[in-house]
Amino acid sequence: MEFFSQPASWTLVAFIIFVGIGLYLKAPKMITNLLDEQIQRVKKELSDAIELKEEANTLLAEYQRKKEDALKEADDIIANARERAQIYEQAALTKSEEIIKRQEAQSIEKINQAELQAMSKIQQTIVEQSINTAEKLVSEKISVEKSEQIFTDSLKDIDKLKI
Repeated sequence: MEFFSQPASWTLVAFIIFVGIGLYLKAPKMITNLLDEQIQRVKKELSDAIELKEEANTLLAEYQRKKEDALKEADDIIANARERAQIYEQAALTKSEEIIKRQEAQSIEKINQAELQAMSKIQQTIVEQSINTAEKLVSEKISVEKSEQIFTDSLKDIDKLKI
């Protein structure tokens, strides 16, 4: 028991009691303060989480709206492209019909010119044959029967040319 006989020991015991009483009196307040701080921290984190969730929901709604707008715009672009394609198709069809009509008219004109040239050539040949026949008649001074025979032969030659 020498321990209690020394003043330093009593000082140590007094210090321990003093600290113990201080802790006993201040410990609940300190624990309460620590718990309050933790509660405040959790509340702040919860509040931040709620704000982040609200922001995320707002962004999600905004992106969904943008997505719907983009889909609508894409549909509009497709519809516009279809309309243009129909317009171009109609224009091409109209132009093709015009070209076909023009080529048909040109072909008919060429056929008419060829007919005219053929008719002109036939007429020219008839005239030449007639002149040749007349020259033969005059130059040979042939009989009437002979001239009728030549005339008939010439008519047959002309008929052959008309075919």
